[in-house]
Amino acid sequence: MRLDNTTQRLNIDYNGTRLMTDAYAEARLGDNTYCSFNATSVSIEQNNVEDAFGSGHQWCITYRMDDGITLLQTLSCYGSKPYVVAQLAITNGSKTSSNYMSPLRCTSTNRMMPAGKKNRVLFVPWDNDGFIRYASNNLRGTVNSYTVTAIYNTDTRGGLICGALDHDLWKSAVRVTGSDYDKVDELALISGYTDEHSHDSIQSERMVMPHGAVVADTVRSARFMVGWFDDWRTGMETFGQACTLVAPKREWAGGAPYGWSSWGVQQTSISYQGIIDCADFIRDNLVSHGFHDREGRVVMSLDAWWNDNLSVQQVKDFVSYCKANHMIPGLYYGPFCRFGDLQSFVPGTSNKYRFRDIALKVNGRFKVVDGAYCLDPTHVGTKQFMLNEMQKFKSWGVEYLKCDFMSNGAIEADEWYNKNCHTGIQAYNEGMAALMRYAGTMYLDLSIAPTFPYQYTHGRRISCDAWGTIDHTKYVMNNTSYGWWLREVYVANDPDHMVMALRQDGGGVQTVAANRARLTSGVVTGAFLMGDNFSPNVTLWRDNNPSKGQLTNYWETSQERALDLLTIDEINEIPRTCSSFRPVYGNASSSVGAESLMTYETEKYVYVAAINYQMLMPISAQIPFADLGIDAAKVKAIKELWTSSTIAASATGFQYSVPASDARIYRIEKNGTSGIAHADEALLPSDASIYNLQGRRVAGGQKHGLYIKNGKKYIVK
Repeated sequence: MRLDNTTQRLNIDYNGTRLMTDAYAEARLGDNTYCSFNATSVSIEQNNVEDAFGSGHQWCITYRMDDGITLLQTLSCYGSKPYVVAQLAITNGSKTSSNYMSPLRCTSTNRMMPAGKKNRVLFVPWDNDGFIRYASNNLRGTVNSYTVTAIYNTDTRGGLICGALDHDLWKSAVRVTGSDYDKVDELALISGYTDEHSHDSIQSERMVMPHGAVVADTVRSARFMVGWFDDWRTGMETFGQACTLVAPKREWAGGAPYGWSSWGVQQTSISYQGIIDCADFIRDNLVSHGFHDREGRVVMSLDAWWNDNLSVQQVKDFVSYCKANHMIPGLYYGPFCRFGDLQSFVPGTSNKYRFRDIALKVNGRFKVVDGAYCLDPTHVGTKQFMLNEMQKFKSWGVEYLKCDFMSNGAIEADEWYNKNCHTGIQAYNEGMAALMRYAGTMYLDLSIAPTFPYQYTHGRRISCDAWGTIDHTKYVMNNTSYGWWLREVYVANDPDHMVMALRQDGGGVQTVAANRARLTSGVVTGAFLMGDNFSPNVTLWRDNNPSKGQLTNYWETSQERALDLLTIDEINEIPRTCSSFRPVYGNASSSVGAESLMTYETEKYVYVAAINYQMLMPISAQIPFADLGIDAAKVKAIKELWTSSTIAASATGFQYSVPASDARIYRIEKNGTSGIAHADEALLPSDASIYNLQGRRVAGGQKHGLYIKNGKKYIVK
């Protein structure tokens, strides 16, 4: 890094490559924007730094303006970290207010990328609402990527990763403008960004609600990581890990959840008998084949309409059933949204507040997102409402919550109940901290929710709603292809419920091939929850409307498919012992693209999942071992798990072949690495779950077999 004393701009290089030319900092105060290169005086200090990222050196550059405003730009390098951390502060000597800050912005063209058309810039959405997709865009035009982006080359895999590491005050973004496929004409790290994707647009007024202004004696931007990586995929994972140095992720002993969700097929027809039938089928037919989490448990998640169709006693009976059958009882809940009128009293507030008292306003009008009013996460009434619900759920014994429409609590608004709160994400953090506190040890799985912050919950659905068609599989895989790195901040990315036989008005029975593709999308994403109806005692209605007629519930087909596809122990083992797969290449450009090849390496295996999204054409190609990062000499055997076929390997790779709308999972066994250590029985926790070598949990408390902890295997003798 070098500051040009004449231009008062920074040049940033890495190993001889110029990453930023004439970079500067800027911030907005009121109607004025202050740029560091306009300072009347500049001073530089170099200090030692020791913080969450480690020990290193920090350059502090102070820019003083002629009206008394001071910008302080800090750039920190750590010996053990392959990136620099940049931050900007602004002050005027008293209370300062800013809604936009950029610690580094470069508007001079850089050619850091190789020549040609193989360069991409990653778009990361704000949340997962509205079926928005990630995009691996060609390096042309402008991309405003929320929180983080990667500028990378699909051949060399080298790339620049830029992303915000703090998620407590700001909605942050990275702006990249490219041209000619290999030029970066603008690169800006932004704290204070809103647009229609963050639900801050007001269509009726044809405007976007500006980001709230942070108020403090000294206002600071989020800290941003900037680093060049030989493999952009490693860079994205490193970004996730860097975030957890600021705010550690929540852990869950069971790892990725396995189980069932009522919203897949039963939906508004959910019934007590239908739930129990599905649970019985899973218990009697799937669990013994490895369909369970690390602790041998299965989630039974009752989605929307559970409180309409079930009595309190039936919910309690459902919880008791789950506890007796080593299952995790789960419910659906939305803490920051109100579907319905605003005149009703808020439960848990002793009739002190109505919903109109706790709803957020934008430009004087109540804000609605996805048909629901947005509730103020800082309001005492909202918190009492949450506490009331959490106390009820915990008294029933609920252990899992799917929390939906969370983005409603993160909008920019006119004001909040907490007058010390000034931004949507600041309010959201306050509400999420309360939710985590009230929920206690319950597994919290976010549905429609901002990607960041993450530390209050265990899991998050990586996409919006998805069922079982090949198009749904491709949509989910778009999000997994470019959001797999969120495994670093969540226990498990959630691919939504997987359905083999859809409701008749949702597509009906899918082909077995399409089923394999959808299940594979779950295997490579993280959580493994089914949504089929396995009960003969469920009546389904067309469009969820009894007046439109009854639908076939397909329970027999769903059971047949489950017995065929969900009893393969070697596939069921994968979500329990792996995390989200990473893309092999990452070159499926545009927002409709999804990677066909995903991979994950364990101590013993390298897995390669191949999905064919084409409706008619098979795909077949040679995949080099070098592209998977493994030495051909260390390949012992290759097995395709769906067909149980042995695959021949050449000296450099192997041939994969996938029929139309289908998937294959190749397991490459490595030489000389069993991946299984030995453990003494005395070292095991008292509640350890033991598995046989096929991954099936051993009943009766037997202490001999295979013990799995944190994804690692131990032989117990």
